[in-house]
Amino acid sequence: MKKLSLLVVAFPIMLFTSCGGDKKEENIDVEKNPLGALMKMGENMKENAEKMEKKAKDHKNAKAIHYEELIKFLPESVSGYEIAKEPKGASMDMGEMSYSSAEVRFENDKGDRIKIILLDYNAAYSMYSVATAMWASGFKIDTSEELGQSINLGENINGWESLRKKQKDASVVLGLGDRFLLTIEGNNQKDCEFLKEVAKSMDLSKLASIE
Repeated sequence: MKKLSLLVVAFPIMLFTSCGGDKKEENIDVEKNPLGALMKMGENMKENAEKMEKKAKDHKNAKAIHYEELIKFLPESVSGYEIAKEPKGASMDMGEMSYSSAEVRFENDKGDRIKIILLDYNAAYSMYSVATAMWASGFKIDTSEELGQSINLGENINGWESLRKKQKDASVVLGLGDRFLLTIEGNNQKDCEFLKEVAKSMDLSKLASIE
């Protein structure tokens, strides 16, 4: 079956959501069951939207952690790599919406790179909800060109791993406690295992527990 892009998948979500259905499916392979994947994604988007709306009300005046504090959660070292650029960050407040970011890059002697980005979406729950909607769907894409699937690394730590097989570009994106978004990218990777080990070297549980 021809590979379905995420843009193609996203368009009919609302249509299938409105059709409803009680059937629950886990570990849905979009290549084998695109309809089931769409329906499951639609259900999760609705649930996420409701949950994030409640959080937004409960944290109406909340502010994201300042980027200088966020930087402290980034790893200071990665096995086999040296730090390429000093960590940097930014904080932004827009009325009742607040978020911040921190980033660091590593490089080895072959020129391979690892980039780590940590975002705090406190008081910006609508943005977080859109980014994480499909992860709880058991969604999976596996073709000759790419592999992408939902992952879980602990309580309140869910995400998405992807590998462009020919280019050997890998990424892991994790949602932590309905607030933080961690992205780890690397080139010249045979799979996503090394990137997940980098993620586990960070204090993910502490981040996931911050309210």
